[in-house]
Amino acid sequence: MSQIPLRDLPVFVNRLIAALLCSFFIILYFWNFLFGYGFRAVSCFFIFVSAFLSYTLWALIHECIHGNFSNSRTESRFAGRVLCILFGTPFQVAKTAHLIHHKFNRSEGERIEFLEKNGVSKIGQSIVYYGKLFYGTYFLEAAGGFLLSLPLSMSVPIAERFFSVFPAHRAFFKQIQKPEIVRELRFDSFCIFLLFGSAFYFCGSNFWILTVVLILRGSVVSFLDHSYHYGKEVDDPNSAYNLGLPIFFSSLFLNFNLHRVHHRFPGCPWNRLPSQFEKSGDRIDLSLGRQSLRQLRGLLPLPEKS
Repeated sequence: MSQIPLRDLPVFVNRLIAALLCSFFIILYFWNFLFGYGFRAVSCFFIFVSAFLSYTLWALIHECIHGNFSNSRTESRFAGRVLCILFGTPFQVAKTAHLIHHKFNRSEGERIEFLEKNGVSKIGQSIVYYGKLFYGTYFLEAAGGFLLSLPLSMSVPIAERFFSVFPAHRAFFKQIQKPEIVRELRFDSFCIFLLFGSAFYFCGSNFWILTVVLILRGSVVSFLDHSYHYGKEVDDPNSAYNLGLPIFFSSLFLNFNLHRVHHRFPGCPWNRLPSQFEKSGDRIDLSLGRQSLRQLRGLLPLPEKS
């Protein structure tokens, strides 16, 4: 019986990045307990660095979701769960939400920047838009983990009444509320609560440092994540921008900025996205900085074809 050939994945580098990220954030979370907070300038520096590394952490979780962390499915899943606990959201929530995003990308409920004809006022839709833009991705996945950890007799009616509005949302809850997934999700949510509860306890009067770290994390992840699709064509699962970044930041973000390439080739690991970009004859649409700022324009009129 022939053995299935192994995919060319940067397994060693992924493991190294995961170990470094885990070390950095554990030390940051428990700095006061391990060393005691000293100079405020040092604390501010590490808070600033944490914002960028939080996006690296998110990008590596993304590799685990697509099975691109390792050729071992078990290792990819285990690494994803550990990194997600460190990040603050259960792996099953992040995984299910992201895979649903690939399937329903740019459909109703997945295109937050367009003014929908749904009976909600423009002001109401704008409030929701800016909330999701600046913190939505992180908050919904972090808070969603605890909501979904409730008994199914409670979480199912709540989801059906308040959150299952669009096909993408219904597909998400149909998958995430399977009993075997809920069991794993509950354990990971408990670990998250234990980790951050302990971290805040040991922070003492310096709890503001961890608070700022989490606020920055949520803002950076949400703001950058939405930039890849803002104003792009609707009703097309592969609709996304390739956004330009200096090589250092592109590498730091595991080439996540080559987002259209990723949507077209989700099985392509982060280290081969640049070569896949070249082979497919794709192009850079505009810079990540410029596209991110464009989002501040707010809601856009929905294209007529939709």
